[in-house]
Amino acid sequence: MTKKILLGLFILLMCAVSFIAYNFYKNVKEPVSQITFEAIPQHAALIIKENNFSALFEKIKSTNIIWQELADSTSAAKDMHRQINYFDSLLNSTFKTSIPNKAVLASLHLSGANNYDFVFYLSVPETLTEEDVVQQLKSAGKSNPTSRDYDGVNIHAFPGKTGKISLALYKNTLAFSYSAILIEDVIRQLNNENSLLNDKDFAKVMEASGQAEDGNVFIHTPHFTKIVNQYLNKASKDYFQTFENYATWTELDLDIKPNSFALSGFSFARDKNSINLLKDQKATDLDLLEVIPYNAAFVYHYGFTNTQKFFDNRKALLKGKNQFFQYQKYLDEVTKQYGVDLEVELLDQISEEAAFFITESQTEDFGNNRFVALKLKDDKSKESLMNIALKTIPEQDSSSFNGHLIKRIGLNDLFPKLLGKPFVAIPSPYFCFVDEFVVFAASENALKAYLSDIGNNKVLANDQNFETFSDNLSGSSNIFIYNNIARSVNLYKTFSKEEYLPVFDDKLATFRKFEAIAFQMSTEKNNLYYNSIYLKYNPVYKQETASLWELALDTFTSNAPQIVTNHTTGGKEIIVQDDAHKLYLISNTGKVLWTKQLQEKVMGDFKQIDAYKNNKLQLLFNTKSKIYLIDRNGNNVEQYPVKLPAEASCSVTPIDYDKSRNYRILIGCTNNIVYNYDITGSAVKGWEYDETQSSAKNPIHHFAIDGKDYIVIPLQNGQVKVVERSGKDRIKLENLLPTGNPVYLKTASTLAKSYLVTADSNATVVKLYLNDKKEALKVDDVPAGAHFSTLDFNGDKLPDYAFYWDGNILISDSEKNKLFEAEYQQPIKSAPVGYNMTEPALGLVAGNQIYLIHKGVLADGFPLAGSTAYRIADINKDNTYNLVVAHQNMIYTYNLK
Repeated sequence: MTKKILLGLFILLMCAVSFIAYNFYKNVKEPVSQITFEAIPQHAALIIKENNFSALFEKIKSTNIIWQELADSTSAAKDMHRQINYFDSLLNSTFKTSIPNKAVLASLHLSGANNYDFVFYLSVPETLTEEDVVQQLKSAGKSNPTSRDYDGVNIHAFPGKTGKISLALYKNTLAFSYSAILIEDVIRQLNNENSLLNDKDFAKVMEASGQAEDGNVFIHTPHFTKIVNQYLNKASKDYFQTFENYATWTELDLDIKPNSFALSGFSFARDKNSINLLKDQKATDLDLLEVIPYNAAFVYHYGFTNTQKFFDNRKALLKGKNQFFQYQKYLDEVTKQYGVDLEVELLDQISEEAAFFITESQTEDFGNNRFVALKLKDDKSKESLMNIALKTIPEQDSSSFNGHLIKRIGLNDLFPKLLGKPFVAIPSPYFCFVDEFVVFAASENALKAYLSDIGNNKVLANDQNFETFSDNLSGSSNIFIYNNIARSVNLYKTFSKEEYLPVFDDKLATFRKFEAIAFQMSTEKNNLYYNSIYLKYNPVYKQETASLWELALDTFTSNAPQIVTNHTTGGKEIIVQDDAHKLYLISNTGKVLWTKQLQEKVMGDFKQIDAYKNNKLQLLFNTKSKIYLIDRNGNNVEQYPVKLPAEASCSVTPIDYDKSRNYRILIGCTNNIVYNYDITGSAVKGWEYDETQSSAKNPIHHFAIDGKDYIVIPLQNGQVKVVERSGKDRIKLENLLPTGNPVYLKTASTLAKSYLVTADSNATVVKLYLNDKKEALKVDDVPAGAHFSTLDFNGDKLPDYAFYWDGNILISDSEKNKLFEAEYQQPIKSAPVGYNMTEPALGLVAGNQIYLIHKGVLADGFPLAGSTAYRIADINKDNTYNLVVAHQNMIYTYNLK
């Protein structure tokens, strides 16, 4: 099980991106030595040839970070390391003088129905006898073997730390394996006149191979895929059937670097092999990378210079597999039902590139993470796509997002039928045009999320990690396959058999350290195709902030989502109002729990109170004409909503004086009166608030000192009214505050230390203490008319002053020391917010992007899509912070690292 897991993980990565590929690096090569190839059973799935096994093993174990990481973090690699170390010790000690040639062959085979094993081969001189070998191994291992005869040849089994090692010396070939059955196969093969060297396809790739310093790898695709299938669930086996017929033999030269593996070489294909889809095509540039999002987990890309030839090749392959009838039947049914000729109206419109890609998902549901992208010939091709949409769904509403029209085609199985099995099925796909490309997705929401990334230029081609990674790739190819390993753990789970699923969770940290694996293939002459594989380990690679879920509202919203508590579970939910005044309560998994249509915009935040004193929470809020109290099901509580005597001038403030849940609800109105209601919505008797010269502004505050209640009511004209529970003046303040900016209250143990703070239009910060003392502080480098807010930027629990104008922000402390200063390309839309997570953080919204700043540095993964103020909380009680924001009609919830 241990060695199967290690090889299985690597194979899953390999098979997930198709086993083979790269652009031809032309060089003069010497043919690989044919030493001991005659001994390899012809059902080999993989053959590895090392010219100096000991030197290679020393290089890997002493310089290669990939091997060190696996050996340190997985028991499988540790066991394999011990096995290889034992074999190496035989070469360097036991057989050092008797077998001076350290060239080694290894072959991988199925061993039984659900197992596999390696065989190692050494070419030995005629002077070395079987008795010498056995005696040297007995001395080295200090153990006696068991021996038996097979077809006239002795098979010896030596006990080892990781199992019995069987070996045989026959016809100058010494073969080792942990499988005695495979040693029997070797003996039979040596007695067979036909060997791999008689296989014309193998001879082709052998001839094209060279003496690679780090070794040669030969892959026999039909047998290799049988080993891969041991790790795949049934649905995945069906999907990967295409790769069983990829080619016959492939040879790859191995190049090992400290943090990477690179393999490059030829595949040989016959007419029936699926790689012939790209026959006679020239390699093309990878322009599609400009429209693939930065968080792509998997990309499968075709490049071709002759569209007609590409689809002619596809038809020929289908005919060779007796599948052309089903292909033609699909085309005929679409023509008959919709009047659409898919070959003319779609396939003929494709130019040079076709790809499907899967973006990272935080779950094992990839329904909205699958996309297909095609490069189109011209604007007429776009018109053709629009016509298909209208023919298949005649009466469909159009929507647009970020200036892109979104339409839908009412056809299922479109891409697997037309482009082949590697392409994913997207039922009735939505599509939009991005420059010269058309992009298809499973839902309108998926396309909008995609367009948000594209609009913010967050594409793979601009990703810094990918740019570095792609330095080792060719700029053009016929097949390009990219798998970001760190983003693909959940994707691998969808392919894997159930018994292997725990590996992905147990070794998640290890997976995250492997950045990506890529394949490229370019067509050459004489049925040869040049491939390359590049695997990179990047221990400092950081996962981008990822969307946990996304939800489309019925229309746009300019209101910030708010996080509220579910009193039943203790978890969090999201409430938001769209611009058509509809309320949505959304679960922490992105499901709409209920909606409620209002006639007006909600003013200020939603408050939660326990009106019935039963530990069940209700939502309290107001519009300009009413106060609402609704339960968690969206129903009005008793006589709510309460109609106000005049339009509200501020948001409602609930006050619980004695923490007894006997709430008083205060709200200011434009008739210059503050009203006081009890929890039933009735006016509180004994409330004696005198009409003022101006109305209240947000917010109304309450605090207590020495048992006395103070209700602080800033007014629109700069006055501040401080009253007691009855509404009568508690204290009178003569000094005025500047108007035009929000007013903030800082409470302390005495009135002399408690103050309100705001700023005038000239960036002068004004403090008004509740003993009527006034202070002013002019902040430098801030223009007139800048907006003002307070926050705790540095975590010292003291208010810092934030000024923002256009795309600029400046934050200083109360001593005028600059704490932070920055400029953004787009205007800052709302007041900066301070967040107290594991360390203080600053939240900003500029244009259609949101920023999170830690200690003056932009957090990893930011900016993200969003155009409203946002909230941060652990909504799933999993010790992971989540960020909730809106953009147009979308709600985005992100996982923060």
